[in-house]
Amino acid sequence: MRKGAGGDRGLEVDAAAVVLDAIRRRFGDHVESVPAFNDAHGTDRIPLRMLDQAAGLADARGL
Repeated sequence: MRKGAGGDRGLEVDAAAVVLDAIRRRFGDHVESVPAFNDAHGTDRIPLRMLDQAAGLADARGL
């Protein structure tokens, strides 16, 4: 997210919040952070799926 935000810290924070929101919508509020969620999975399949869902949320929010 940092690289994609191109140095815009606000955009980076917004992106992380949207990704965490997408994760929590699917897996519940007990997920503490995006890195913790990623680390809990042995492959990248589910985290990448959540990133795709987060992109849809970001688009809907105009980010």
